[in-house]
Amino acid sequence: MKIRPQQLNTQLANKLDAIYFVFGAEILLIEQSLAQIKKAAQQKKFNEKVSFEIDNNFDWNQIFKEVSTTSLFSPKRIIECRLKTGKIGVKGANNLIEIVNTLPNDILLIISTEKLDIAQQKSKWFKTLEQSGSLIQHFEVKNNHLIGWITQQMAELGLKDNIEIAQNIAFCTEGNLTASMQEIQKLKIAYPNGKINTQEYLKQTNQQSKYTVYDLIDAALFGNSNQVNKIYQTLISNTIMPIQLSHALYLEIKSITKMSIELRQVKDTNIVLQKHQVWNTRKPIITNALNQHSYQHFQKILLSLGCIDRSIKNMDNLNVIDELHTLLLSLAGEIQWTQ
Repeated sequence: MKIRPQQLNTQLANKLDAIYFVFGAEILLIEQSLAQIKKAAQQKKFNEKVSFEIDNNFDWNQIFKEVSTTSLFSPKRIIECRLKTGKIGVKGANNLIEIVNTLPNDILLIISTEKLDIAQQKSKWFKTLEQSGSLIQHFEVKNNHLIGWITQQMAELGLKDNIEIAQNIAFCTEGNLTASMQEIQKLKIAYPNGKINTQEYLKQTNQQSKYTVYDLIDAALFGNSNQVNKIYQTLISNTIMPIQLSHALYLEIKSITKMSIELRQVKDTNIVLQKHQVWNTRKPIITNALNQHSYQHFQKILLSLGCIDRSIKNMDNLNVIDELHTLLLSLAGEIQWTQ
Protein backbone atom coordinates (compact mmCIF):
# COMPACT_ATOMS: atom_id res chain seq x y z
CA MET A 1 0.00 0.00 0.00
CA LYS A 2 1.36 3.38 -0.98
CA ILE A 3 1.40 6.12 1.64
CA ARG A 4 2.18 9.75 0.93
CA PRO A 5 5.01 10.97 3.19
CA GLN A 6 2.80 13.66 4.72
CA GLN A 7 0.26 10.95 5.66
CA LEU A 8 2.78 8.72 7.42
CA ASN A 9 2.35 10.09 10.95
CA THR A 10 -1.42 9.73 10.73
CA GLN A 11 -1.10 6.16 9.51
CA LEU A 12 1.37 5.32 12.26
CA ALA A 13 -0.96 6.76 14.88
CA ASN A 14 -3.72 4.41 13.71
CA LYS A 15 -1.68 1.24 13.29
CA LEU A 16 1.82 -0.09 12.81
CA ASP A 17 2.22 -2.27 9.74
CA ALA A 18 4.58 -5.25 9.71
CA ILE A 19 6.62 -3.92 6.78
CA TYR A 20 7.71 -0.42 5.70
CA PHE A 21 9.61 0.32 2.53
CA VAL A 22 10.99 3.87 2.17
CA PHE A 23 12.85 5.02 -0.94
CA GLY A 24 13.44 8.07 -3.08
CA ALA A 25 15.73 10.84 -4.27
CA GLU A 26 16.18 12.80 -1.03
CA ILE A 27 18.23 11.13 1.69
CA LEU A 28 17.16 13.62 4.35
CA LEU A 29 13.46 12.94 3.70
CA ILE A 30 14.04 9.19 3.78
CA GLU A 31 15.79 9.51 7.14
CA GLN A 32 12.92 11.60 8.50
CA SER A 33 10.38 8.92 7.54
CA LEU A 34 12.55 6.19 9.03
CA ALA A 35 12.77 8.18 12.27
CA GLN A 36 8.97 8.50 12.38
CA ILE A 37 8.52 4.75 11.89
CA LYS A 38 11.09 3.84 14.55
CA LYS A 39 9.55 6.26 17.04
CA ALA A 40 6.12 4.70 16.51
CA ALA A 41 7.66 1.23 16.83
CA GLN A 42 9.25 2.10 20.18
CA GLN A 43 5.85 3.19 21.44
CA LYS A 44 4.60 -0.28 20.47
CA LYS A 45 7.41 -1.89 22.52
CA PHE A 46 9.70 -2.79 19.64
CA ASN A 47 12.72 -2.25 21.85
CA GLU A 48 15.42 -4.17 19.99
CA LYS A 49 16.81 -3.37 16.54
CA VAL A 50 19.35 -4.97 14.22
CA SER A 51 20.48 -3.31 11.00
CA PHE A 52 21.96 -4.67 7.78
CA GLU A 53 23.71 -2.85 4.94
CA ILE A 54 22.86 -4.85 1.83
CA ASP A 55 24.83 -4.97 -1.42
CA ASN A 56 25.25 -7.59 -4.15
CA ASN A 57 27.65 -9.60 -1.97
CA PHE A 58 25.43 -9.65 1.09
CA ASP A 59 24.89 -12.96 2.90
CA TRP A 60 21.12 -13.16 3.27
CA ASN A 61 21.48 -16.03 5.73
CA GLN A 62 22.26 -13.36 8.33
CA ILE A 63 18.69 -12.10 8.10
CA PHE A 64 17.14 -15.58 8.01
CA LYS A 65 19.13 -16.43 11.14
CA GLU A 66 17.99 -13.25 12.85
CA VAL A 67 14.35 -13.91 11.93
CA SER A 68 14.46 -17.44 13.31
CA THR A 69 16.28 -16.50 16.52
CA THR A 70 14.28 -15.72 19.63
CA SER A 71 15.46 -12.61 21.46
CA LEU A 72 16.36 -12.92 25.12
CA PHE A 73 15.76 -9.23 25.75
CA SER A 74 12.70 -8.16 23.77
CA PRO A 75 9.79 -10.13 22.28
CA LYS A 76 9.39 -7.44 19.61
CA ARG A 77 12.26 -6.61 17.26
CA ILE A 78 13.02 -4.36 14.32
CA ILE A 79 15.03 -5.65 11.39
CA GLU A 80 16.26 -2.74 9.28
CA CYS A 81 17.63 -3.38 5.81
CA ARG A 82 19.37 -0.55 3.98
CA LEU A 83 19.76 -1.47 0.32
CA LYS A 84 22.82 0.26 -1.12
CA THR A 85 21.19 -0.03 -4.54
CA GLY A 86 17.90 -1.14 -6.00
CA LYS A 87 19.77 -3.66 -8.16
CA ILE A 88 19.77 -6.56 -5.70
CA GLY A 89 19.95 -9.33 -8.31
CA VAL A 90 17.90 -12.50 -8.70
CA LYS A 91 19.27 -14.08 -5.53
CA GLY A 92 18.63 -10.96 -3.49
CA ALA A 93 15.13 -10.57 -4.90
CA ASN A 94 14.19 -14.18 -4.12
CA ASN A 95 15.57 -13.96 -0.59
CA LEU A 96 13.77 -10.69 0.10
CA ILE A 97 10.48 -12.11 -1.16
CA GLU A 98 10.90 -15.17 1.06
CA ILE A 99 11.64 -13.02 4.11
CA VAL A 100 8.55 -10.90 3.49
CA ASN A 101 6.31 -13.96 3.01
CA THR A 102 7.54 -15.75 6.15
CA LEU A 103 7.95 -12.77 8.49
CA PRO A 104 6.94 -13.58 12.11
CA ASN A 105 4.39 -11.36 13.87
CA ASP A 106 6.90 -10.13 16.44
CA ILE A 107 9.25 -8.59 13.86
CA LEU A 108 8.93 -5.20 12.15
CA LEU A 109 10.76 -5.10 8.82
CA ILE A 110 11.99 -1.70 7.64
CA ILE A 111 13.64 -1.43 4.22
CA SER A 112 15.08 1.68 2.61
CA THR A 113 17.03 2.57 -0.50
CA GLU A 114 17.75 5.35 -2.97
CA LYS A 115 15.75 6.41 -5.99
CA LEU A 116 14.47 3.49 -8.08
CA ASP A 117 13.90 3.53 -11.83
CA ILE A 118 10.69 2.37 -13.51
CA ALA A 119 12.02 -1.12 -14.22
CA GLN A 120 12.95 -1.63 -10.57
CA GLN A 121 9.51 -0.45 -9.48
CA LYS A 122 7.97 -3.12 -11.73
CA SER A 123 10.09 -5.92 -10.29
CA LYS A 124 8.55 -8.82 -8.37
CA TRP A 125 10.33 -7.94 -5.12
CA PHE A 126 9.10 -4.35 -5.28
CA LYS A 127 5.52 -5.45 -5.94
CA THR A 128 5.75 -7.91 -3.05
CA LEU A 129 6.78 -5.14 -0.67
CA GLU A 130 4.03 -2.86 -1.99
CA GLN A 131 1.37 -5.53 -1.47
CA SER A 132 2.60 -6.76 1.91
CA GLY A 133 3.38 -3.50 3.67
CA SER A 134 3.44 0.28 3.51
CA LEU A 135 5.46 1.97 0.77
CA ILE A 136 6.65 5.57 1.12
CA GLN A 137 8.29 7.25 -1.86
CA HIS A 138 10.12 10.56 -1.59
CA PHE A 139 10.51 12.68 -4.71
CA GLU A 140 13.13 15.37 -5.19
CA VAL A 141 11.99 18.72 -3.80
CA LYS A 142 11.96 21.05 -6.78
CA ASN A 143 13.02 24.65 -6.41
CA ASN A 144 9.45 25.92 -6.82
CA HIS A 145 8.37 23.74 -3.86
CA LEU A 146 11.40 24.38 -1.66
CA ILE A 147 9.97 27.40 0.18
CA GLY A 148 6.85 25.44 1.05
CA TRP A 149 8.95 22.55 2.34
CA ILE A 150 11.04 24.91 4.48
CA THR A 151 7.90 26.56 5.87
CA GLN A 152 6.52 23.12 6.79
CA GLN A 153 9.75 22.10 8.55
CA MET A 154 9.77 25.38 10.48
CA ALA A 155 6.21 24.78 11.63
CA GLU A 156 7.01 21.23 12.78
CA LEU A 157 9.79 22.64 15.00
CA GLY A 158 7.40 25.19 16.47
CA LEU A 159 8.69 28.22 14.55
CA LYS A 160 6.12 30.83 13.54
CA ASP A 161 5.22 31.04 9.86
CA ASN A 162 7.58 33.52 8.20
CA ILE A 163 7.71 33.51 4.40
CA GLU A 164 10.52 36.06 4.29
CA ILE A 165 12.76 33.83 6.39
CA ALA A 166 11.82 30.76 4.33
CA GLN A 167 12.69 32.58 1.11
CA ASN A 168 16.04 33.63 2.55
CA ILE A 169 16.90 30.07 3.60
CA ALA A 170 15.89 28.72 0.18
CA PHE A 171 18.07 31.28 -1.56
CA CYS A 172 21.12 30.68 0.64
CA THR A 173 21.01 26.87 0.60
CA GLU A 174 20.27 26.48 -3.13
CA GLY A 175 18.16 23.34 -2.84
CA ASN A 176 20.43 21.49 -0.40
CA LEU A 177 17.83 20.07 1.98
CA THR A 178 20.41 19.14 4.60
CA ALA A 179 21.75 22.70 4.62
CA SER A 180 18.19 24.05 4.76
CA MET A 181 17.36 21.82 7.71
CA GLN A 182 20.50 22.87 9.54
CA GLU A 183 19.54 26.52 9.09
CA ILE A 184 16.05 25.82 10.43
CA GLN A 185 17.50 24.03 13.44
CA LYS A 186 19.77 27.01 14.09
CA LEU A 187 16.67 29.22 14.11
CA LYS A 188 15.05 26.98 16.70
CA ILE A 189 18.13 27.27 18.92
CA ALA A 190 18.27 31.06 18.48
CA TYR A 191 14.51 31.57 18.95
CA PRO A 192 13.25 28.76 21.26
CA ASN A 193 9.87 30.45 21.69
CA GLY A 194 9.30 30.23 17.93
CA LYS A 195 9.05 33.97 17.36
CA ILE A 196 11.80 34.95 14.93
CA ASN A 197 13.10 38.51 14.94
CA THR A 198 13.06 38.90 11.16
CA GLN A 199 15.13 42.07 10.97
CA GLU A 200 17.75 40.69 13.34
CA TYR A 201 18.01 37.41 11.44
CA LEU A 202 18.18 39.01 7.99
CA LYS A 203 20.77 41.51 9.21
CA GLN A 204 22.92 38.70 10.53
CA THR A 205 22.42 36.73 7.31
CA ASN A 206 23.37 39.71 5.19
CA GLN A 207 26.51 40.23 7.26
CA GLN A 208 27.47 36.62 6.74
CA SER A 209 25.90 36.12 3.30
CA LYS A 210 29.17 36.67 1.53
CA TYR A 211 30.58 33.58 3.17
CA THR A 212 29.05 30.47 4.78
CA VAL A 213 30.50 27.21 6.03
CA TYR A 214 29.40 25.69 2.71
CA ASP A 215 31.47 28.26 0.79
CA LEU A 216 34.37 27.33 3.06
CA ILE A 217 33.98 23.62 2.36
CA ASP A 218 33.66 24.19 -1.39
CA ALA A 219 36.80 26.34 -1.42
CA ALA A 220 38.72 23.54 0.29
CA LEU A 221 37.36 20.84 -2.02
CA PHE A 222 38.20 23.00 -5.05
CA GLY A 223 41.78 23.42 -3.85
CA ASN A 224 41.65 27.18 -3.21
CA SER A 225 43.69 27.55 -0.02
CA ASN A 226 43.77 31.37 -0.20
CA GLN A 227 39.97 31.44 -0.22
CA VAL A 228 39.91 28.94 2.64
CA ASN A 229 42.06 31.24 4.79
CA LYS A 230 40.01 34.30 3.86
CA ILE A 231 36.64 32.74 4.62
CA TYR A 232 37.88 31.03 7.77
CA GLN A 233 39.04 34.33 9.24
CA THR A 234 35.67 35.87 8.39
CA LEU A 235 33.68 33.12 10.12
CA ILE A 236 35.97 32.45 13.07
CA SER A 237 34.28 35.03 15.32
CA ASN A 238 30.98 33.10 15.14
CA THR A 239 31.00 30.92 18.26
CA ILE A 240 28.65 28.35 16.73
CA MET A 241 30.75 28.03 13.54
CA PRO A 242 32.84 25.02 14.66
CA ILE A 243 29.69 23.01 15.36
CA GLN A 244 28.13 23.92 12.02
CA LEU A 245 31.35 23.37 10.09
CA SER A 246 32.27 20.02 11.62
CA HIS A 247 28.75 18.67 11.05
CA ALA A 248 28.46 19.94 7.47
CA LEU A 249 31.99 18.79 6.65
CA TYR A 250 31.32 15.33 8.06
CA LEU A 251 28.24 14.89 5.87
CA GLU A 252 30.12 16.15 2.81
CA ILE A 253 33.22 13.99 3.32
CA LYS A 254 31.13 10.92 4.14
CA SER A 255 29.32 11.33 0.82
CA ILE A 256 32.53 11.95 -1.13
CA THR A 257 34.17 8.93 0.49
CA LYS A 258 31.40 6.73 -0.91
CA MET A 259 31.91 8.31 -4.33
CA SER A 260 35.66 7.74 -4.12
CA ILE A 261 35.22 4.06 -3.31
CA GLU A 262 32.70 3.61 -6.13
CA LEU A 263 35.02 5.43 -8.54
CA ARG A 264 37.64 2.71 -8.04
CA GLN A 265 35.19 0.26 -9.60
CA VAL A 266 33.24 2.38 -12.08
CA LYS A 267 36.22 4.42 -13.40
CA ASP A 268 33.85 7.11 -14.67
CA THR A 269 33.45 10.23 -12.54
CA ASN A 270 30.34 11.42 -14.39
CA ILE A 271 28.50 8.17 -13.67
CA VAL A 272 29.35 8.41 -9.96
CA LEU A 273 28.34 12.07 -9.76
CA GLN A 274 25.06 11.36 -11.52
CA LYS A 275 24.29 8.43 -9.23
CA HIS A 276 24.78 10.66 -6.18
CA GLN A 277 22.74 13.46 -7.78
CA VAL A 278 25.46 16.08 -7.50
CA TRP A 279 24.23 19.46 -8.72
CA ASN A 280 25.80 20.65 -11.97
CA THR A 281 27.20 23.73 -10.25
CA ARG A 282 29.09 21.53 -7.77
CA LYS A 283 30.35 18.87 -10.16
CA PRO A 284 33.70 20.64 -10.82
CA ILE A 285 34.24 21.02 -7.07
CA ILE A 286 33.55 17.37 -6.25
CA THR A 287 35.49 16.20 -9.30
CA ASN A 288 38.56 18.12 -8.16
CA ALA A 289 38.36 16.57 -4.70
CA LEU A 290 38.01 13.06 -6.13
CA ASN A 291 40.99 13.63 -8.42
CA GLN A 292 43.21 15.11 -5.72
CA HIS A 293 42.60 12.75 -2.81
CA SER A 294 42.32 9.02 -2.22
CA TYR A 295 39.45 7.45 -0.35
CA GLN A 296 41.93 6.60 2.44
CA HIS A 297 42.55 10.33 2.88
CA PHE A 298 38.83 11.00 3.13
CA GLN A 299 38.48 8.21 5.71
CA LYS A 300 41.25 9.75 7.81
CA ILE A 301 39.44 13.07 7.68
CA LEU A 302 36.27 11.39 8.95
CA LEU A 303 38.21 9.93 11.86
CA SER A 304 39.68 13.34 12.64
CA LEU A 305 36.24 14.92 12.52
CA GLY A 306 35.13 12.35 15.09
CA CYS A 307 37.91 13.55 17.41
CA ILE A 308 36.95 17.17 16.75
CA ASP A 309 33.32 16.39 17.57
CA ARG A 310 34.37 14.85 20.88
CA SER A 311 36.36 17.98 21.69
CA ILE A 312 33.37 20.17 20.87
CA LYS A 313 31.40 18.06 23.37
CA ASN A 314 34.22 18.46 25.95
CA MET A 315 35.08 14.77 25.73
CA ASP A 316 38.55 15.56 24.36
CA ASN A 317 40.88 18.57 24.53
CA LEU A 318 41.86 19.36 20.93
CA ASN A 319 42.07 22.98 19.77
CA VAL A 320 39.00 22.73 17.55
CA ILE A 321 39.61 26.01 15.69
CA ASP A 322 43.15 25.04 14.70
CA GLU A 323 42.26 21.43 13.90
CA LEU A 324 39.43 22.41 11.55
CA HIS A 325 41.66 24.97 9.82
CA THR A 326 44.41 22.40 9.30
CA LEU A 327 41.95 19.84 8.03
CA LEU A 328 40.51 22.29 5.48
CA LEU A 329 43.97 23.29 4.25
CA SER A 330 44.83 19.63 3.77
CA LEU A 331 41.72 19.26 1.62
CA ALA A 332 42.81 22.31 -0.35
CA GLY A 333 46.21 20.69 -0.89
CA GLU A 334 48.27 23.41 0.77
CA ILE A 335 49.69 21.20 3.50
CA GLN A 336 50.49 17.53 3.79
CA TRP A 337 48.18 16.22 6.48
CA THR A 338 49.68 13.27 8.34
CA GLN A 339 47.07 12.45 11.00
